[in-house]
Amino acid sequence: MTDSIPFKDADPRLHAVLRYWSGKKRDRAMPARRDIDPLELGPAILPHLMLADVEAGPRFRYRLFGTIVSDHFGMDATGHYIDEVMVGQYKDFILGLYGDVIAMKKPVYSTSVYGPRPERNMSTQRLMLPLSSDGENVDMVLGCQVFLYGSPLKTLTVRLAQDKAEPIDNLSLKLD
Repeated sequence: MTDSIPFKDADPRLHAVLRYWSGKKRDRAMPARRDIDPLELGPAILPHLMLADVEAGPRFRYRLFGTIVSDHFGMDATGHYIDEVMVGQYKDFILGLYGDVIAMKKPVYSTSVYGPRPERNMSTQRLMLPLSSDGENVDMVLGCQVFLYGSPLKTLTVRLAQDKAEPIDNLSLKLD
């Protein structure tokens, strides 16, 4: 990977969420859910937010599924498990991202083409951030997803670590 930081060109809303999360974690590895108030992020970001509980398995249930994410997904997935509402390669890709967040306990940023019709040239950028009530185990994931017209150059997934981005090679499936 080059010395450039792939996340630096991400949507400003994702940068705002990362700054918020970083401020809430203080000297800990990650903040707890009780530290996070989605309303503090404001009306420009709130519709893009997701909160997912990490349950045994692991299995992931959406506690919050923002209105813009719902509109693009075609339904409000609040209260549903990811493996109930997503299918195929997309489900495998998203579960891989969540798995990486809980295994590495670090933010994960990804970009990909979005939607069933590639001719629409829609892409998405996701930032997924770990939350922990005990300071060690990820028990919730805060996500922000934005949708953009125009295709990304390539699918990209990185773990954000301090001032650099590290590629994640252990995802079972990368989307093109």
